[in-house]
Amino acid sequence: MDVLSTEEFRQAFAEHANAPETFKLGNADVDWQKEIYRVALGTDHNLSMTGALKNMPYRVSVGYTNQNGTLKNNNYERINASVGLSPKFFDKHLSVDINVKGSIENNQPVSTGVIGSAISFDPTRPVYEDYEGNVGLGYYTWMNGGKPITLAAANPVADLELADKLEKTKRSIGNIALDYKVHGLEDLRFNLNMGYDIQKNDNRENVPDLAPSMYTGNQNDGTGKRYKYHQTKRNTLLDFYANYDKELKDHHINVMGGYGWQRFWYKNNSVTTDTEGKELATPQHAEAELYLLSFYGRVNYSWKQRYMLTATLRADASSRFSPDNRWGYFPSVAAAWRVNEEAFLSNFKALSDLKLRLSYGQTGQQSIGSYYQHLPTYTASYDESRYYFGDQWYTTYRPNGYDANIKWETTETYNIGIDYGFLNNRISGTIDYYWRTTKDLLNKIFVPAGSNFTNMIETNIGNMKSKGLEIGINVIPVKNKDWEWTVSGNFTWNTSEITKLNTIDREDNYVKTGNAGGTGKYLQVHMVGETPNTFYLLQQAYDDNGKPLDGKYIAKDGSVTSSEEDANKYVTGKSSKAPYYCGLSTRLTYKNWDLGINGHGSFGAYVYNYVKASDSLDGLYGGTGVSSNILRSTLETGFTQDRIYTDYFLEKGDFFRIDNITLGHTFDKLWNEKTSLRLSFTVQNVCTLTGYSGLDPEIYSGIDKNIYQRPRMFMLGVNLNF
Repeated sequence: MDVLSTEEFRQAFAEHANAPETFKLGNADVDWQKEIYRVALGTDHNLSMTGALKNMPYRVSVGYTNQNGTLKNNNYERINASVGLSPKFFDKHLSVDINVKGSIENNQPVSTGVIGSAISFDPTRPVYEDYEGNVGLGYYTWMNGGKPITLAAANPVADLELADKLEKTKRSIGNIALDYKVHGLEDLRFNLNMGYDIQKNDNRENVPDLAPSMYTGNQNDGTGKRYKYHQTKRNTLLDFYANYDKELKDHHINVMGGYGWQRFWYKNNSVTTDTEGKELATPQHAEAELYLLSFYGRVNYSWKQRYMLTATLRADASSRFSPDNRWGYFPSVAAAWRVNEEAFLSNFKALSDLKLRLSYGQTGQQSIGSYYQHLPTYTASYDESRYYFGDQWYTTYRPNGYDANIKWETTETYNIGIDYGFLNNRISGTIDYYWRTTKDLLNKIFVPAGSNFTNMIETNIGNMKSKGLEIGINVIPVKNKDWEWTVSGNFTWNTSEITKLNTIDREDNYVKTGNAGGTGKYLQVHMVGETPNTFYLLQQAYDDNGKPLDGKYIAKDGSVTSSEEDANKYVTGKSSKAPYYCGLSTRLTYKNWDLGINGHGSFGAYVYNYVKASDSLDGLYGGTGVSSNILRSTLETGFTQDRIYTDYFLEKGDFFRIDNITLGHTFDKLWNEKTSLRLSFTVQNVCTLTGYSGLDPEIYSGIDKNIYQRPRMFMLGVNLNF
């Protein structure tokens, strides 16, 4: 982040800080961001084997990854292994596929809060300093009258060095699939798939007594912390279907019907104690489960592989919804015509493929928040919030907000498409145009006070329509004995509009969204007639020279106001949803050399630079007696306070990113026909072309609170096959 240097900070502090004369800056010259970052090294190893033992095909692989993070003391380590068996029985009528994967992950995380602390920490303060009583354990700590200041930022280097954090994850994923081709009726197959995913997490965080962060957090008195967290997840599934496939001369028919069952379960608990084991808070625990059921069927018919028709029907049930709304029914139908097979195009030799497609279908969405949103649930009070009556403490039960009528979100889509190919598919691609309507949108929204047991619930809020165009193309400009060059690209255009929010929609009706952090800091709205996540902000006022006026905005009547109330905000018509996406990749091979480049871009979206909006000249000195660094851009605006609702910080988020470039060479026939060696060099996150002033414009929410820079990675690869 572009913050002030030490000398720039001293000058800005002298000119803009409202510090008392008795307050003095330090004598150090520290670049705190350099103190926490590093060039990180990592390795990734994989070994795989395939073969057969007495007609028992097998696949075995093991892997080891060790990757340091760009923040000091951040490390990720993983050991993984997998085994696969694929025997066949009964004259190959019964195929069995068994797969088991296991992994152990050790992640040593560091709080990304140290980045924010490093950005704002006073560069005139030293990293290390000793205090009476060993306060701070040798690291600089903000003090006032010999006592630590509890409302100050903790020393970021101390946070990295003193906190002992570990996240250990053990995971096993496996399945067994049985596929039986009926004897005497081989066109009929039965398939049974049973699988599991078990994961156990054990996390810990140990911070010693007297650490700087224990004065600005935890108990705020230097008391150390021992935090333990355990979670177990068990996800299981069963899927069974029958498939009938028959060829009758020019006719081909395929009929499939099946049943699916899934269970998602988790349980977690945590406890926080001091370094001697005394509980600092009531232990936390939670347990929940979710069930999904499905019945589905599909019919495919084709004539001469020229005319094709598909019809499907799904019936899905989710335990997230009440019995009255549990089931959703989602039909679809599709037709295709392979035009290039027609006689009237038989003389058009340049045409390799031409297929027209038309489809209609419905899909359902149930993934939102709580597993029990439709049920009236209660939260038992913890010890620190029990009720004292008479001479005894009583546990209370607090009702949680819920919506008994919550139901499936349903999307209805129409699609027209073309698949094409020319010159023996040297040029090929697809074009799709679609339009869709979504009803009963699932979202988390505010509700009027007194209408529920909370001010926000997850519910169905309205309808939305969208349309778009998707174009994909693949071209092989060069292909001969030694050279081959392929270029692939895709382009997507999409526009969405909310059509309904309530039973009766008024012009001023909207749903707040886009929380920037903290209570009430919402920067976006859902509103009828607008794109979802449209920014709802104050219009910045400027002086005659085009400089923004601090704390001044243009009200709806055209006057200048300093009020930041919602009544003065306006619908910007600018959303975080990008209407245009594109992707581009190319691969060039010459004999045993290969070069690949991949990139993608997004255009038309807007990003709110909250990092800049939440920085101000007042940050130079706070009433708690703490001085802090600021962004260089803050000097340009001259804003004395955080101005988090002004459209001044709303920027275009257009970008194109070159994701990776890979150069490789393959050595064939090292010691026999089956051996080969490939050496490669890859650069990831090569560059980003953008006019956005923040670190990274690729932000899904459109609200940039990001202070963690995406790293550029250089990788050397060795792949040996024998």
